[in-house]
Amino acid sequence: MSDKVTLKEKISYALVNLGNIPIQTILGSYLLIFYMNIVGLSPASCATLFLIARVLDGLNDPFVGFAIDHIPTTKHGHFRPTLVVGSILCALNFLLLWFGPLMATSGKLAIAYVSYLLIGVLFPVMDISLNSMLPVMTTDMEERNMLSSLKGVVYMVGMFGLNMIAPIIIGNTTEAAGYIRLVIFVTIIVVVFSVVGTIGLKERVTQQPGDSKYKLKDLFKILVQRPVIVTFLSSLAYMVGMSVTNTMLAYFFTYVIGNLSLISVVSLVQLLALIPASLLVGKLIQKFGKKKLYAFGVIAVGVIPLIRLIDVTNVPILMIATIVGGFASGLCMPLSYGIQADNTDYVNLKMNVHAEAAVAALSSFITKCAMGIGGAIPGYMLAAVGFDAAAAQQPDGVKTVIIIGALVIPAVLGILGSIIFAGAYPLTKEKLEAQAAEMKEVREKNVSL
Repeated sequence: MSDKVTLKEKISYALVNLGNIPIQTILGSYLLIFYMNIVGLSPASCATLFLIARVLDGLNDPFVGFAIDHIPTTKHGHFRPTLVVGSILCALNFLLLWFGPLMATSGKLAIAYVSYLLIGVLFPVMDISLNSMLPVMTTDMEERNMLSSLKGVVYMVGMFGLNMIAPIIIGNTTEAAGYIRLVIFVTIIVVVFSVVGTIGLKERVTQQPGDSKYKLKDLFKILVQRPVIVTFLSSLAYMVGMSVTNTMLAYFFTYVIGNLSLISVVSLVQLLALIPASLLVGKLIQKFGKKKLYAFGVIAVGVIPLIRLIDVTNVPILMIATIVGGFASGLCMPLSYGIQADNTDYVNLKMNVHAEAAVAALSSFITKCAMGIGGAIPGYMLAAVGFDAAAAQQPDGVKTVIIIGALVIPAVLGILGSIIFAGAYPLTKEKLEAQAAEMKEVREKNVSL
């Protein structure tokens, strides 16, 4: 069977990735301010909820990945059925997460805990299944790089596009009607795009007679393979920093800049900057390799926004930082997906097992753990300085902690993530070329059996 991916599959892959984006994007940017301003929960209660729920439910991701790896392969594929089921169930729970606490007359925090924990179980079914598709769609490195770039572009377009229209849909952050419109809009996008996109995908790389199923006791061995664990630690640091930034976004533009709608303009500028980077990433990989390029991108995303400290209310400086940082972000996202596929091949060769979902589970864990920690840090910081959603005038320390959360903390964590990856990730450009050749040889040998 040809390893070439058809145009129909590329369009379908773009659609299903668009369907995967809105849930975590909206949760990360608006759930905290919704729970505080509309539902009436305290900053400390929200921070504790995000931290406990996200870290705890993140621990189940490897087991979800194990379960997905071990379900029977159907005539529709191995990962496509779980992708459809997971998308629908996750969308329904997304509605509960917002409307449950909003409509309840009592026990609002308890409902928030239950629904937040539940989405931590259902989102990985959707997310892990999707992230497992890339390594099974093709083994051709150029095709993988193309799909990684496509995934990165779509992710960024979807995320920043949503960030542009979300403030417009919400309107006033102190009124419930705007949030209701946004949640319904997001739910429709998730279900329609995910289901339609999944139908058009094809799984080419299937288990061969020479492959073996790994056991639950082998799960830890898979997750501590050096490329896997290094990627995990580096990405976790980087994503926590980005999560802190995203959580502080609405607060920064509301209380520091004084104009929430400016988020839409900034998101558009960032989108225009990151698209060229995502399109060029394939060529840059050929010249520098994924390891060097990813380490550069991670540190650049964190450090470049620090120039805004010159004057945090200066819009031209904000735009310059947005353009340069957007280009760096456009490198990181597609690279992360390609690196995950490379790590899956490494595990396959090293342990003779197919563990696409187990490796992909770490991406889901990183996302949720980062959201938990990144959502908790701003909540605790705001609580410490006496933030009051109902107050017309905020304490002097509020602006300071918002600036630290939006700019300084992400920079420190970006530097840490880059150092970890550059210093410890073993798969250099040359080693990846050798690994790809070995994978091709093994596949051809198994097919001939």
